[in-house]
Amino acid sequence: MRAELLQRTKRSQDALASSRAVLVMGSEANRAMPIPVLIEAGEGCRVRDIDGNTYIDTMFGYGALILGHRHPSIEAALHAQLGLGWQFGIHDAMQEDLARLIVEALPAAERVMLCNSGTESTMYAIRAARAYTGKQRIAVFDGAYHGAHDTALIRYDPASPRTAPASLPFGDGIPTSIVGDVLILPFAREAAFDLIRAHRDELAVVLVEPSQSSNPRVDDEQTAFLQQVQAVCRESGVLFLLDEVITGFRLGYSGGQGRLGLEPDLTTLGKIIGGGVPVGAVAGRGEIMDVFLGLGRPGRPGIFSGGSFSGNSLTLAAGIAQLSELREHGDVIYPHIEDQTRRLADAFNSNARRLDVPAQMLRAGSSFRVIFQAGEIRSARDVHPTTHPAEVDLYVHLLDRGVLIPGNRRGVLSAAHTSDDVDIMIAAMTESLETCVSDGVL
Repeated sequence: MRAELLQRTKRSQDALASSRAVLVMGSEANRAMPIPVLIEAGEGCRVRDIDGNTYIDTMFGYGALILGHRHPSIEAALHAQLGLGWQFGIHDAMQEDLARLIVEALPAAERVMLCNSGTESTMYAIRAARAYTGKQRIAVFDGAYHGAHDTALIRYDPASPRTAPASLPFGDGIPTSIVGDVLILPFAREAAFDLIRAHRDELAVVLVEPSQSSNPRVDDEQTAFLQQVQAVCRESGVLFLLDEVITGFRLGYSGGQGRLGLEPDLTTLGKIIGGGVPVGAVAGRGEIMDVFLGLGRPGRPGIFSGGSFSGNSLTLAAGIAQLSELREHGDVIYPHIEDQTRRLADAFNSNARRLDVPAQMLRAGSSFRVIFQAGEIRSARDVHPTTHPAEVDLYVHLLDRGVLIPGNRRGVLSAAHTSDDVDIMIAAMTESLETCVSDGVL
């Protein structure tokens, strides 16, 4: 099957081989796919590669396209803006329109600063927290992901105790001086509360995702844990930052904070608020957001923020169109995509049990992750670090059956997925698991 699939994607393979002479491709989701493909078009819930093969998509720009590919309202907004111009540098009146949609939707947002990516949003939010509190260190949880800037790329040492994780740089090129500025907290463990209290005098902010992308869950236990993290931050004088780059407007129109009853001091956003065009944002309490302007802190200059494409007109047009659709039709969209994702996960997990396959699909709203491992998973540290041999086989079989799962095994569904589309996905996953068993890899 692999040889046949390679032949069917020959143009993709040839183009990837040729590109290595001039291009460094850093996208994990494509690089890690067992059979990489290059996409040239998308429509609804499907994409087409340069060989003409069509797949049901579960990537959607890492979750940005919650309405699906080429949604008519977003496409119309982009075409209209192209007729007016697409980059001015000077402020655009639509910035206020997008900011107001965000402030009206999120319970804890009073002011918004726009930037270009989720990575930029966490970078700026950390800078704002340090400026506001006058403290240097930040805290993140083991298994979290907060972007690609140096401070965010500090991870836990897997050899360290679970209740007191040690910090390590995630890859080369990260200054060792940064490692000490980042405290790693154990996710879903009460020891995290003691660590926050113990370091309260040096901690500016604690960053946490409403649902970790490495461990997508939304349940009572995790909700209670996050609410307690917020409470401990409040009592300790440490800012509480909710990273909603992935969950914002996906776990619901009010994001993870609305769904879980949280009121963060700062919120970081990306993905969905740009309608598929590059975007990031920091939202928060007005007094904290004033540091971007140098206000409210006598003798302090405020913080630097800037970017040639921040608040870009195409981003604003697409983002306003997408958030407007979600505001007007969210009562239909959100139940639909969550129900379909639940169906997909339930079917996968049922078949894994039936076939005695050590695999499970974790789910948070309309996001999911497949893990080849049996047993309860409460945090990312419960996930086995090595790849199961059957994983590669499974994704080859799925691709052959027209279902594209990203290389990081973390997918989403969109409003464009119909019940029939999900039926096709369930059948493909069932057949692929059965084939893996018959092949002897499971």
